[in-house]
Amino acid sequence: MNLVWEQHIMWTRMLLISIASDLKDLDATQTRLLQNPRDIANVFRRYYRNNAANRIQNLLTEHLAIGKDLIVALKNNNQEEARKLNDKWYRNADEMAEAFSSINPFYKKNEVRNMLYEHLRLTTSEVNNRLKGNFAEDINDYDKIQREILKMSEYFVDGIVKQFPNMF
Repeated sequence: MNLVWEQHIMWTRMLLISIASDLKDLDATQTRLLQNPRDIANVFRRYYRNNAANRIQNLLTEHLAIGKDLIVALKNNNQEEARKLNDKWYRNADEMAEAFSSINPFYKKNEVRNMLYEHLRLTTSEVNNRLKGNFAEDINDYDKIQREILKMSEYFVDGIVKQFPNMF
């Protein structure tokens, strides 16, 4: 669980750097990043039905697509588009909170939503600092994101262990 969530933030960061710096690896980086929703869903697929795992995969794929578009809008200083995408990103987080809370009684919708919102807030700060050239702050943001994602991963693991204690 930790590995796939850390890969989520790592490949997102690489995508951010590729977009911000117009690197030639953008397509390859995006392709690798888009494998991550399947990887995360496959962890959940071990415990939940395919339709639940597929929903998680689809929502995470949407999360990444919105995030990429948001980075591009911010880079291009298109504030109106960035605002629309940010709103869409938070609606997607609400849908993810609903999806996770629907599969496990130990995943409290408000708690999951708060973690996802914090993830979006920190990621937005990382993006803004990277695009402004505030690299020390950008790196500090990434460190915060890493701590936050590991906390979220632990939350998901704890819920699975509580729901399926006979499997552990």
